[in-house]
Amino acid sequence: MHPCIRICTCVWMLSVPIAFAAPPDTPLTLSQAVVRVLESNPQLQAADFDTRAAVERIRQQGQSTPYELGVEMENFAGSGSASGTRGLETTLSLGRVLETGEKPLRRSAVAQLEAGLLRHDQDAQRLDLLAETARRFLALARAQAEREFALQRLGLTQQTLDTVEQRYRIGKAPAAEHYRMQIEMARAELALEETDHLLNNGRRQLAVMWGAYEPGFETVQAEILHLDTEPELASLDQTIELNPAIARLATQARLAEARLLLTRTRARPDLDLRAGIRHANDTDDVGLVLSLRMPLGSAGRSGAYSDEAESLAAREPLLAQDRKLGLRATLYALHQELLHARDRFETYQDRIIPAAGQALADYRQGYAVGRYSLLELSAAQDTLLDARLELLSAANDHHAARIEIDRLVGAAPVNGVSP
Repeated sequence: MHPCIRICTCVWMLSVPIAFAAPPDTPLTLSQAVVRVLESNPQLQAADFDTRAAVERIRQQGQSTPYELGVEMENFAGSGSASGTRGLETTLSLGRVLETGEKPLRRSAVAQLEAGLLRHDQDAQRLDLLAETARRFLALARAQAEREFALQRLGLTQQTLDTVEQRYRIGKAPAAEHYRMQIEMARAELALEETDHLLNNGRRQLAVMWGAYEPGFETVQAEILHLDTEPELASLDQTIELNPAIARLATQARLAEARLLLTRTRARPDLDLRAGIRHANDTDDVGLVLSLRMPLGSAGRSGAYSDEAESLAAREPLLAQDRKLGLRATLYALHQELLHARDRFETYQDRIIPAAGQALADYRQGYAVGRYSLLELSAAQDTLLDARLELLSAANDHHAARIEIDRLVGAAPVNGVSP
């Protein structure tokens, strides 16, 4: 299915729940963001005018040569019998250049294929914009998750601070530990504040994608720690033909062939045909005038143009082969990143984080009774917090790879970070 058709289908399916005037506290979904971009992105709106201009260029190239009205005056303002206007001869003529070799038809065919290239470029631009929208949506979803982790860090640090203060009050912990935990508490508060800055900036960066300055929403609805099932590489390899770059290669080859046919029409000379009426002023006689002109040597001069066009047409299959191989290699690498991110995610989720949580609980109990030091307790806490951030990073990498895969196979980004 053509990328435009897939995107338009998504728009139709998602058009019902879209509401630009939704309350700011209503979470924004990725599907809603995609539709907003398709409807209001300034670049896509500007592309509509490019399309209109391409249509007019097709009309221009299909036009035949215009008629020319000419007036020619001879034998006046001279000397002797040609003095004054006595010998004046005036010719009124109508003529045009008659193009041979179906030149208007060939020019129109070239313009139509050039419009096709523009359409493929616009499809690629649309997919790039939707992929960028998904990236910014993902960045905002990650910032929201990081804020939750910052709150968890603040809570864990507060628990440790309470334990240290309790031991400090009964004289079982030095003042240095008390001050150290106050520092850690301040750092945790700063980390939470930093996530607020990221959220404010992320909301505005996302809104820019649909041409808005004020976001109009507070949060995005995304289950970033939920990973969709990875598609099979073989199925992705088949759908890569939907990439606008692949479709563009076929159109580019046809355009090269059309340009070759156009250059070959140079071998057939055009005819300059004119007919008119001539009036002799001295005798007041009128006569008809007919002229036909044809350039010589057109076939010889056209050879260089044809050879150039043949060379350009011959290179297209090689460029297409190279482009397809490059896209397939990129797809393979992205699929490997997708699988690797899944492995990292499951390792942290199923093994590392549960073990780190158990270790922290043991260290917290041990520190309360003096079995462990604050340094060991802090290290256990940092291990758990770092593991949670690594889990988020693995999930983020999985969604990011899926976004790039969707863009590569010519699909709108409706997977990955959507709930």
